[in-house]
Amino acid sequence: MLLVACSGFPVPVSRYWGAFSAVEISDTEIAMPGRGSIRRWTREAPEGFAFSVMAPKQLGETSFNKSAEADESLDAVLGLCTELKARAIVFGAPATFKVTKPNREALKRLVSRAPKKGGPALVFDLPAWKPAQVLEATERGDVVVAYDPLLTEPVESGALRYIRLAGPAGHRSRYDEPSIDQLADHIKGLGQQATRDTFCVFCNIDMQTNANQLLGRLG
Repeated sequence: MLLVACSGFPVPVSRYWGAFSAVEISDTEIAMPGRGSIRRWTREAPEGFAFSVMAPKQLGETSFNKSAEADESLDAVLGLCTELKARAIVFGAPATFKVTKPNREALKRLVSRAPKKGGPALVFDLPAWKPAQVLEATERGDVVVAYDPLLTEPVESGALRYIRLAGPAGHRSRYDEPSIDQLADHIKGLGQQATRDTFCVFCNIDMQTNANQLLGRLG
């Protein structure tokens, strides 16, 4: 199944439900959403709608180092994933988070705190790491490495695929028509290997328009 989504709600949620099949909750990078928002999402989301959740930004910005504050943040976002029955939790980090022995150990420690069964897929979006390096460090076959098919080839791992599209030249850029065509061709090719669901999340400033363009190409 293909799940086209935006990172955050670019329109009122009442309109969003009818336009897309999934959403990546991004407010969680800064703070947990209020109880009212959570209740509304769980009550109003259509049957079959899929959530993914961004992990707190501070985790990656502090190199996933262990601390009481980091543990509290991780517990909070994992609890939210449980409430939303989220399919995935996405851990990001800046490009300064390099492949080093302490950082490999930090990733291994991080995934050891996440549930191995029944929880969300653990997705990593680490620009300075190759997919094989993420999988080697985490030592878990269910870990998923996010990718942009316009830049890199996917690595098959975990229970789903996770495409993250941050913009061709950063968040404030938009994908042109040839890029959308290329994305559509890539996703059509995945349909021939329909063993995993695929999230396709637009994170750029024009995410709603680009997501609708992709859906139009895919019919």
